[in-house]
Amino acid sequence: MNLLKTFVISLVIYMGLNAVFTLIAMFTVSGFPTNIMLIITTLFEPIFTFPGAAWSTNGILPLLTSTDFFIDFMLFLNLIVPPLVTVVIASFLGDNNKTVFRAWILTALISCVGYALLLGIGPLFSPNIANVWAAKVAFYGELGTILVVIIAGIANGLFYGGIAYIITKQGL
Repeated sequence: MNLLKTFVISLVIYMGLNAVFTLIAMFTVSGFPTNIMLIITTLFEPIFTFPGAAWSTNGILPLLTSTDFFIDFMLFLNLIVPPLVTVVIASFLGDNNKTVFRAWILTALISCVGYALLLGIGPLFSPNIANVWAAKVAFYGELGTILVVIIAGIANGLFYGGIAYIITKQGL
């Protein structure tokens, strides 16, 4: 498949898996807010977590000291499964390793830009997003928050894109 088809398929798979995990959270976590803007923003939120933090700081370490294992395990799966499944499927659908790498980079960049935009306009529609935005701005500053979101998207793109580059049909 060419770059455009691989990109579209990877974006659909990534957003679809994020939607599945969001729905699981909605129905299993008590008190999960059901604001539609927050749910849409939650679809893009995993791209904000750097790969190293997804695997260690927000992934395995909370599982070792967990008081609510199910929620921590689902958070870990939410950060790990969508990008891994996406790059594995895209790597078998793409023409070559460069196509798959570029498709995943585009998916990660579109996701991080979407998340940054939703964080920017979300406080107008949802108090929950306003709280998330305020917390991130207090820590990074306004411009810093946008830069961290973009850098996290690039880091995810390079990390999982490297995995996709290695496991393509051409590479195997």
